[in-house]
Amino acid sequence: MAVDLNVNQANLYSAMERSLAMIVFDSQGNVLWSNNNFTDVVGYSVDELKTMHHKQLCLKEFTHSRDYEFFWDNLRNNKVFHDKVKRVDKNGDIIYLDAIYSPVLDEAGRVESVIKIATDVTEQEKTIKDSTDEFMGLVEEMTAHTNEVHNAFQEIVSETKRLKNESDTMEHSVEKIASMTTTVKNIASQSNILGLNAGIEAARAGEQGQGFAVVAKEIRKMSDTSKKSAEDISEQLAQIKTYVSIMTEMVDHVSDSVHKNSESVDELRNAYEQIMNTAEKLSTVIQ
Repeated sequence: MAVDLNVNQANLYSAMERSLAMIVFDSQGNVLWSNNNFTDVVGYSVDELKTMHHKQLCLKEFTHSRDYEFFWDNLRNNKVFHDKVKRVDKNGDIIYLDAIYSPVLDEAGRVESVIKIATDVTEQEKTIKDSTDEFMGLVEEMTAHTNEVHNAFQEIVSETKRLKNESDTMEHSVEKIASMTTTVKNIASQSNILGLNAGIEAARAGEQGQGFAVVAKEIRKMSDTSKKSAEDISEQLAQIKTYVSIMTEMVDHVSDSVHKNSESVDELRNAYEQIMNTAEKLSTVIQ
């Protein structure tokens, strides 16, 4: 249904002026007119604004750039501009406006002025920025904790490798000792046979062999003691070897678990880094 603009145009303009901040510039950027909503946003009075140029409401890094020249060249070429803009109020504080710059044409189709219609979104921007900063702070803290966990896992991995090496060394040493006890048992058995033969020969010698019989007896006793000690050592070594095997298996299990968890922590840290990068991009966009 078409709207009768001849009837409602004044009412529409009045409604817009009541709810929106509005200002008019000539084609060179000098202020021609502004409404009260705009003065409330920037802090200047209507009379003060009439003596000002658009540059005085912008940041210097913007007005001194080629972008600022392109901005006005496009407006003078009848190109509408709509975006969130960063401006400066009378106190020097930064404000954010959702602004539309619309060229106004004369009867000949030339741009004679530019009307700016804006909404103050400073509080929304501050809220978003504060929330983003808080979010980035949390991500940084979480990343730091993740790095600590990662470093701890790396230390555990290093320690388990060292423990595994020591376990292997211990097992090798136990095997060497076990081999030596086998040799001792063989020597003890041979000594026992030698003592037994010596005792027989001493018995055949009669009284002359009594001293030799005592020595043979002691040799047999020593061989029995050596054999018993070697057997005890073998039993203890067998137990130690069993414990070392169990410990080695546990170390391998822990090492596997730590490796898997370490990979999970790496993935988590990478995810945090991606979140941080996204948050930084978001922060840049907001600024």
